[in-house]
Amino acid sequence: MDRGQLASFVVERQTPIRLVRFLSADTESSEIYSASRHALGFYKCVANTCRYSVHRARLRGRTTRQLWESAIAHVVLAIPFLSVGIAGEDTNAPRFVQRPSINLDDHFEYLEKTDTDPDARGSPLLGILEAQHDRLWPDIENRPPWKLTIVVWDMASGDDIMMFDVVFAVHHSIADGRSTAILHAALLEELNRCSDAPAQLSGCILNIPGSHELVPPLEEQVNFATSWGFLARTLWRELGPAWLQGQQPPAPWTGKPVTPEPCRTRLRLLAIPAVAMPGILATCRRNQTTLTPLLHALALAAFARRVPPNELKALRSSTPIDLRPFISDGSQAGGSRRPFGVFVTTHSHVFDSDTITALREGPLEGGVWRLAADLRRNMKQHVGNIPNDDIISMLRYVTDWQKFWLSKVGKPRQDTWEVSNIGSMPGGHGENNSAADSWKIQRSTMSQGATVSGAAVSISVAGVTGGDVGIALGWQEGIVEAEVVDGLAGDLEAWLRRLGRGEALSSQ
Repeated sequence: MDRGQLASFVVERQTPIRLVRFLSADTESSEIYSASRHALGFYKCVANTCRYSVHRARLRGRTTRQLWESAIAHVVLAIPFLSVGIAGEDTNAPRFVQRPSINLDDHFEYLEKTDTDPDARGSPLLGILEAQHDRLWPDIENRPPWKLTIVVWDMASGDDIMMFDVVFAVHHSIADGRSTAILHAALLEELNRCSDAPAQLSGCILNIPGSHELVPPLEEQVNFATSWGFLARTLWRELGPAWLQGQQPPAPWTGKPVTPEPCRTRLRLLAIPAVAMPGILATCRRNQTTLTPLLHALALAAFARRVPPNELKALRSSTPIDLRPFISDGSQAGGSRRPFGVFVTTHSHVFDSDTITALREGPLEGGVWRLAADLRRNMKQHVGNIPNDDIISMLRYVTDWQKFWLSKVGKPRQDTWEVSNIGSMPGGHGENNSAADSWKIQRSTMSQGATVSGAAVSISVAGVTGGDVGIALGWQEGIVEAEVVDGLAGDLEAWLRRLGRGEALSSQ
């Protein structure tokens, strides 16, 4: 994410050259947003775990560790953000600093697991993910904040297919959820090239040549337009005295109030098999909706049935929206339409007590599909208005982000849940020139950890073309009872599998 004028980077003439990019409020407010959360320990990383497979014959005498190290080095050289640190993260003027070199040992962990039972792999992987989501990035100015953890599973004797679970975790100031998929797609491409290590790699040290040009910031690539009415309404809602704002609607149930302790991540991982997805998507189309609105409707139905009715006066959810389709032509570095960085806004949905009661007490089938269709129309209308009057255009009015976050401690959070769907990424299944023995991605699972001031539960969705769809539910320990999230996970899995088999949501 490069800068232009105020957002432009400054090249310091040192040896070696260092690229510095300031994250002032006049440049990239969404980057400061995430930098400040990490500095406070409110949000550590976003992660994407992909399950790779390869035929042993494809290795051609090279060790898998050598192949991974070579692929990682090539990808780092191709994606400038993987070689930048963040200086002054705990200030109101943080900045990106390009490192002249990085030590891959700081960013690459290779774990060998001996369990050959595929059904037993979920538990150790869950532990790895929860620990990563709870870990602050160390020495963030000198060590770019990302890590790749490769778990290689010991396969049964005589099995020609090798399996790897690969966790890419990254600071949210340098990558959003879609960017994690871009990283894995680039890794898959490099693995199938079987290239030798780049000349810039000496041992574990990767030298970064010259000054990389980072992708321009969101505010420079999307032509946001803010009307005076939207500006006034937003500022009044946030800053106006409560006694002048009239009677407010009932507050949504969002778990316990914002608290930084204990900041421990809890996750539940689901996998919807590839064979189920055509049936799910076909049913969505018949009901004039898509997967994301359906997941919102199913989550609402689950919460309505699992949280005591006397606590549910309202519920509220949010949907992150990818802004890459709204990038102005010619503004991004290299002309890429899929830049690696942070390009996301959000849209909220409020559900009143009547809607909640209808899903709790009425027929599940009709209620869910009506709600999913309504949400689809609402989302489509909102997206059609972008980039006009978008909340991202208001971030520049926050002058002290750490103060902003700390002011939320002890208060109710805004959202009950979030559904973040990054769509499908190529996995090498049935694509042109895809050899039978080539590297493939079978499954992608995006996950978010404890989000101190965010939604009570995050529902993160990622797919692979021709492969499974992974769903991760994440929450901060103690904010929502584990039994509620376990029930939500069980409901989502059961309902989606029923749809995949062509059955109704309910057997009633």
